[in-house]
Amino acid sequence: MKARAPPPPNQPPAVCKVNNEHKLITDHEMLADQCVITMKENLINRTVDLIVILPDGEEQKNTVHGSKAVMDLLVDLCSRYRLNPAHHTLELQSGGSQQPLSYTPNTLIGALDIQKILLKEKVPEGKTKRPPPKIPEKTMRLVVNYLKTQKAVVRVSPEVPLQSIIPAICEKCEVSQEHLVLLKDTITGEELELTKSLNELGIKELYAWDRKRVLPSKARSEPSLNLRGTV
Repeated sequence: MKARAPPPPNQPPAVCKVNNEHKLITDHEMLADQCVITMKENLINRTVDLIVILPDGEEQKNTVHGSKAVMDLLVDLCSRYRLNPAHHTLELQSGGSQQPLSYTPNTLIGALDIQKILLKEKVPEGKTKRPPPKIPEKTMRLVVNYLKTQKAVVRVSPEVPLQSIIPAICEKCEVSQEHLVLLKDTITGEELELTKSLNELGIKELYAWDRKRVLPSKARSEPSLNLRGTV
């Protein structure tokens, strides 16, 4: 009879040691990946306090959930402030460097270190931004009496001091600015304060008088040449 073959030798200890080390490294990697995932989830699930600067420079405080995408935030802000999202864009600034952050439309707010958002109007390439339309100045018709019997109508602002409308009056009435006096009426000869506006004085008509002439009130207070020397 043949002798039985000896049993196979046990697995060398070195092989077991290698397997154990590989398993230990794999466990560490899984733990590290799990920590990263947890940190990302914490960032996304938090709320972020932001300062939003509108196109006109006005600042607004907003609280945004970290799971909101940048594009969704743009649509929300434009809807809130009645703007067209197709004509606007967001510039995201970090809290430390105040430098613009790079992002994609699907980037989540919580994944970025944002402190300030600039809501800007898009400027098409090759075109400059048009200045805002100029609001027309409110004016009124001012009746100017001059040369005793003459009248002129001047359109001026009722909110500026009289000193500012003197050039327009002089041009219309052909009177020198050096000799012009503005009177409330010719009965009292009361001079108007040049630092006040027409609205403050509550008038729509005045009298332009030449300083070279005698004021009406003085002319009436002095006796006429024909009566002087008579008894």
